[in-house]
Amino acid sequence: MIISSPSDYRKAAKAKLPPFLFHYIDGGAYNEHTLRKNTEDLANIALKQRVLNDMSKLDLSTELFGEKLDLPLILAPVGLTGMYARRGEVQAAKAADKKGVPFTLSTVSVCPIEEVAPTIQRPMWFQLYVLKDRGFMKNALERAKSRR
Repeated sequence: MIISSPSDYRKAAKAKLPPFLFHYIDGGAYNEHTLRKNTEDLANIALKQRVLNDMSKLDLSTELFGEKLDLPLILAPVGLTGMYARRGEVQAAKAADKKGVPFTLSTVSVCPIEEVAPTIQRPMWFQLYVLKDRGFMKNALERAKSRR
């Protein structure tokens, strides 16, 4: 399969992943209202093509929270990434670090903080779901904080 559009990535993922993993990453919360709205809004963005322009001095860097980013992007948390690819969170963190953008580790990652954090040079971001188990939350925050 030749992948040339976002819908091609979706088709490839659907063909490769077990159904429960595909639906987890492809779906949205509740009635998926926000997912539909975001998809519609993104579909309405038209990029202006500028061919034969010199892009050799293009600088997309920015600063966020005192940290210099090479691109105005942040790799968002995706739960269970390690189930989609072997050591998925580690691979994603390394890729983000190589490109100079922050990586956000999910509360429900497969790879532990202690495995992911040492693989990158920049500070790792951490997503925390507020759970009833306060002991779990305290432990997760302490582990994340110790990896700064």
